[in-house]
Amino acid sequence: MKLLENKGLALIIMIVLIIGGFWLGGYKSLAGLYDDVEKVFFTGEDGDGICIENDLSERAEAAVNMVTVARKYVGESNEVRMLSDAAAALTAAGKSSDIADRLSADNELETAMSALYRSLENAGLSEKDETYRQRLYADFNSRGDTISHDPYNSYAQSFNRALSRFPANLIAAVTPIEQAVIFY
Repeated sequence: MKLLENKGLALIIMIVLIIGGFWLGGYKSLAGLYDDVEKVFFTGEDGDGICIENDLSERAEAAVNMVTVARKYVGESNEVRMLSDAAAALTAAGKSSDIADRLSADNELETAMSALYRSLENAGLSEKDETYRQRLYADFNSRGDTISHDPYNSYAQSFNRALSRFPANLIAAVTPIEQAVIFY
C-alpha cells in the first residue's frame, strides 16, 4: 500500500496517462480524417458514386475495348499484351483498398494505352474501328482529366497539410498514419 501513496509514482503515472490519451485521441482523430478522405475516393464527395474509383473502372473498360479492337488488326502484339496486362492490374488493384496501388496501376495503364493507340495509327483500321479507337482514347483521356479535377485530390491535400502540422506530425511519427495519395 505504500506504493500507492508515493507522490512521485502517482505523478509519473498521471503524465503517462495524459500522454497516452493525447496520442490515442490524436490517432483516432487522424484516422477519422483519413477515412473521410478515403470515402471521397470510393464513393464521391456526396456519396453519389461520382468518384475516382468509378473513373478508374471506366478507364479500365476503355482499355479492354481498345485491346479488343487492336487484336483484330495486330493480334497479340507487345502493345496489346501490355495494355491487357495493365487493365487487368488496375482491375485487380480495385479489389484492394490501397489507393497507392490504384495510382500505380493507372499510371501503367496510361502508358500502355498511349503506346497501343499510337501503334494502331498505321494498322489499316476500318473507318468504323478507327472512329471507335479515337473515341475510346478520347473517353480514356477525359476520365483522366476528370480524375485530376476530382474533389478527392483537394481532400487529400488538406489532409496532408494537416498531417504536416504540429501536433499531428508527432502523432503520425509514432502511429501508422500516412499521407494521402494525390492522383495526378
